[in-house]
Amino acid sequence: MAEKLNVQPEPERPTIGNKLSMRKKQGTITLVTPPSFFQNQNRSFVLVNLSKRDKDNFADAINKWFPKDDITLYLWDDNNFSSLDPFGEDKDDEYEKYLESWKPNKQGRDYTWLLNACRAGSTVIMNMDYASNQLKVWSGYILTLAKTYFVNSNNDDAQAFSVLNRNRIGGMHELFPKIKKNIDSK
Repeated sequence: MAEKLNVQPEPERPTIGNKLSMRKKQGTITLVTPPSFFQNQNRSFVLVNLSKRDKDNFADAINKWFPKDDITLYLWDDNNFSSLDPFGEDKDDEYEKYLESWKPNKQGRDYTWLLNACRAGSTVIMNMDYASNQLKVWSGYILTLAKTYFVNSNNDDAQAFSVLNRNRIGGMHELFPKIKKNIDSK
């Protein structure tokens, strides 16, 4: 019995599962929505009126291009118009109901938050297909920022916007290669 008391226990070793070891390799994402505001030195993106499909594709692209970076996302949905995606693969009757009751703009919408986010962000991505008339007015300024990229399925509108900004993209699959090309050309 005395011999058993002198036996040293094995030192403790933490158990690290797959998820915990992956977490060390991944960056963090900070999501900022109105009226809150948060600014840091991380790479940051302002997502304006992206469709559900574009948000999913953006998330996939972030995981591919910046898996270890800490990123700040400023998210703006004009009247939540992009919460239902008419161009997505999932056609939904709810979208038609939503369009029937959709109003051009909510009262008291704080566009100064959006402008501040666009100034703070490293990259701005706008879907002009979902822009309200009021946002189109503000987009006149936002599109003049060299860091702004926009999606527009209407060629006539896109040509008009291209007077202010030539960074038109067809979708999120074009975004990061175009950003890299623009950075490399400087």
